[in-house]
Amino acid sequence: MFVILSVSDSDKHFSWAIQEYEKRLAKEVKIENLKPYRWDNQAFVIEKETESIISILKKKYNWYQKILLIKEGKAYDTMEFASMIKGKNFVFIIGWPYWVNEKLLKDAFPDMKEFSFWAITLPHWLAKLTLIEQLYRSTTIRNWKKYHY
Repeated sequence: MFVILSVSDSDKHFSWAIQEYEKRLAKEVKIENLKPYRWDNQAFVIEKETESIISILKKKYNWYQKILLIKEGKAYDTMEFASMIKGKNFVFIIGWPYWVNEKLLKDAFPDMKEFSFWAITLPHWLAKLTLIEQLYRSTTIRNWKKYHY
């Protein structure tokens, strides 16, 4: 099971594409969107959103392998990624423009891994679309299916 936990108020730019991959992955994926905080104080927003993420992870996904999407994380090619996501439940965390308090997350979940789409920054909806496409691609590789229909 894959969970994408995203601080997001809208995926309207590519909602049709994200929904298509959700349909293809059926019961193997769940996207959970958290509403972003709207305050002028950036530090406050980061703390509140990080606390919300930690709370949800502890309540719902405590036993899942947690992976934070961050540009400084480890980059995998598709075959490495497919191999990495075998045999466990995973929750992928995508933050909002101010990002998250990494120290709080790492203190709460010391075994959390960091994943990167290389050293580029993507809008959250594009990161979500790219991630769900790679989850689908990796699942088809793992199940010896053809990716392109």
